[in-house]
Amino acid sequence: MTFTSSTQNGRLERIAFFSGIILLLWFLFTFLVLPLLTTFQVAFFSSGEFRLAEITADLSASSRVKKALLNTAWMTLATTVTVGIVGIFQVAVLEYFHVKGRTFLKVAFAIPLVFGSVVAATGYKFTYGPAGVVTQLLQRYFPAIESDWFIGGHGVLYSQTFLLTSFYYLFLRAAMRRVDYSTVEAARSLGASEFTILRRVVLPVIMPTLFAVMLLTIYTSTVSFAVPEIIGGRDFVMISQIILVLNSLGRPDMAAFLALFLGLFIMSMILLMQWIEAKGSYVGGSKTPVPIKLKRVKSPLTNIVLHGIAYLLAGVYILPVFLIMAFSFAPAESIGTEVFPSSFTLSNYASVFSGGTATGPFFNSIRMGLLAIVIGLSATLFAVPIMVKYNNWLTRLLDIGFFLPWIVPSVLLAIGLIVTFDTANPLVANQVLLGTFLILPIAYTIHVLPLMVRFLRAAFMGIDPSLEEAARSMGANGIYRFRRVILPLVIPTVVLAAGYTFNEILTEYPLSAFLYNVNNRPISIAILDSDKSTNLEQAAITLVYAVLIMAFSMAVILFAERLSLGKGPKTNSL
Repeated sequence: MTFTSSTQNGRLERIAFFSGIILLLWFLFTFLVLPLLTTFQVAFFSSGEFRLAEITADLSASSRVKKALLNTAWMTLATTVTVGIVGIFQVAVLEYFHVKGRTFLKVAFAIPLVFGSVVAATGYKFTYGPAGVVTQLLQRYFPAIESDWFIGGHGVLYSQTFLLTSFYYLFLRAAMRRVDYSTVEAARSLGASEFTILRRVVLPVIMPTLFAVMLLTIYTSTVSFAVPEIIGGRDFVMISQIILVLNSLGRPDMAAFLALFLGLFIMSMILLMQWIEAKGSYVGGSKTPVPIKLKRVKSPLTNIVLHGIAYLLAGVYILPVFLIMAFSFAPAESIGTEVFPSSFTLSNYASVFSGGTATGPFFNSIRMGLLAIVIGLSATLFAVPIMVKYNNWLTRLLDIGFFLPWIVPSVLLAIGLIVTFDTANPLVANQVLLGTFLILPIAYTIHVLPLMVRFLRAAFMGIDPSLEEAARSMGANGIYRFRRVILPLVIPTVVLAAGYTFNEILTEYPLSAFLYNVNNRPISIAILDSDKSTNLEQAAITLVYAVLIMAFSMAVILFAERLSLGKGPKTNSL
């Protein structure tokens, strides 16, 4: 009887395993691979014949497209340089030089972790835009200054410079802690200058990480959407905006072609960075490095300049957040007329939670985020243990599938989903998904899968295999072993992955801009629409949205710190 029961359990486990594999492969193929293939088909064979020359000619004839390409190129290059300068300076202040008030500076420089994407773009416009507080102050003393002085390419560059330093804050700081201070002291004892020490001792250790954060900066700047949309104005557009315009004008072929061009550029940059890193010869840090002792700057003038720049940067980060929080509690009529609120109220928050029109986008994003997390965790909790345990063609295929969204721009994925599901599709029971509530949660799920896999892979690899073997030897079946032995060990990581991805979904903009409809209008679109509105009540609601998103993001980060699971990356889909 026991043998029969064991055999039946084994058979049920195999059925469940293969059913899960089939369902997972169906999901990845239907909502990731097929949309990409369909994008190729629409871009080059939309009328049944090869149309590359025709589409290229149409795009080349458009001055707006050429301007967008030029803007994207110079903005990416300039952002990479400015973010690198600011980011490296911040890391030096926090990890190399002795600067007073490091705790305060650490908090200030961490603001981009909770203040990104469409929220940050709106915040910078609220601070420096036509009705911004800084603009009002400047015009009091310099009346000749135009109200839209901040709007344009320079405003986009300024905003992105201070938004993308989070990559340096997270990763380059960790790399600096791998520098063995004993090698620095040895170099000093041999008479090496500080510049030589930085170039010959410190730089080789952090160089691979420096390449990685530069790549992240290039990627994020190239596909930037929210910041140029809100701050760029009419005269400054980037490639992602043009793709959205072409799609809305009924030219999915041109939109698909540009999206593919953007994707190929991103992949070529990844390959280039890998080639550069492979050609270099870098010295790794010690396995047990001596911690760096912060260096005191001896020159009084240099020390004053160092502190002055550090605190000036801190002020740049804090100002928009402080103003958004203050005016979110202010009467709507004070926005654009007062430099600082003269009175405070909770009416704006009451409007968001009272069940009116302002409530819809907020709870739409929550529902779609939760649905995406449930689907994503179901897929990754099933697949990651298999990918960790086995090394075969199936696990390698899953590995490629899960991480493909990290090298595919969001606009390319969005175009693929549009052209794939704008008609009845047999892979989804002949349903038309475009225009339904589900299309956006599905896109969100694909978007956050790489982040979930990254979190969970590390957690599963850290589990002692003997624990599961002990449970197996006692007769526990696979489902029971997973539920009672494995899952409790990875639950903290699961909670963190859910929190970080939920935060990512709340601030996601590119996918939302392409795929939202009246059934699922998310909070990011509501923020952008309110920003374009002249209604002060809407502007006040936007500030409340921003504060709520920042509060949730901060809660997630503090929770991560409490669990001591290290730092993870933060994706902006600007």
